Amino acid sequence: MPHADPETEKDAEIDVAALLADPAEQHDNVHDVDPNVVMLPDEDDDEEPAEGDAAGAPPAGQPLFATCKRTFDAVHDSGPRPVSGITHIVIHSTEGATAAGGASWFTSPDSKGSAHLVVDDAECFRTLDDEIIPFGAPGVNTNGFHIEHAGFAKWSRRKWMRHEQTLKRGAFKAAFHAKKFDVPMVLLTADDLKRGKSGFVTHATASEAFTPGGHTDPGDGFPLDHYMRLVQQFAEQMDDA
Repeated sequence: MPHADPETEKDAEIDVAALLADPAEQHDNVHDVDPNVVMLPDEDDDEEPAEGDAAGAPPAGQPLFATCKRTFDAVHDSGPRPVSGITHIVIHSTEGATAAGGASWFTSPDSKGSAHLVVDDAECFRTLDDEIIPFGAPGVNTNGFHIEHAGFAKWSRRKWMRHEQTLKRGAFKAAFHAKKFDVPMVLLTADDLKRGKSGFVTHATASEAFTPGGHTDPGDGFPLDHYMRLVQQFAEQMDDA
């Protein structure tokens, strides 16, 4: 799925059946978490932000610009690809509370999924190299760079905003890689995907476009408007650096 010519992309309807026939595109990330990893308890949606939460000082952890840790290597992938073909940044939620929990689960043969990065309020883990096709979301595996955000698709917008550092960490990494791969920093709809447009997409939108009835992450409450503003702000800061 190469970058579409802006003058003709409205006519670039893709053959969905042919796309999904590619073996690399048949793998989905089921977002299970390792039952042997102790997860933090989910918080009450009505709970007020605590000191040190998104409303206050950020939690201790890696700087946003720090290189992601290589503690865990995902065991599922569909082999190499040219990074010149990366045309999408794909946004997921882990359905777990920590990046370490999600990243460690990808090391298990039972995980059935993988992504390139996993982030939370304090850490980022890289589990696949850029040049490797993940088991992420059918239709955007071969050409997608996949980022998992610790959290749950059931979360409200308010809950996600309590994890501002997760959003910032994911947005910073997304902006960096969008610039690296020349991916437009625009949020796509399912129709955009079917027309072959490049940009940012959620797992839910990829499912709507290519595998209806599939995934809903990162959920309706994920603050995509805020996230994309962060992406743009980080990209501008990188341009000025």
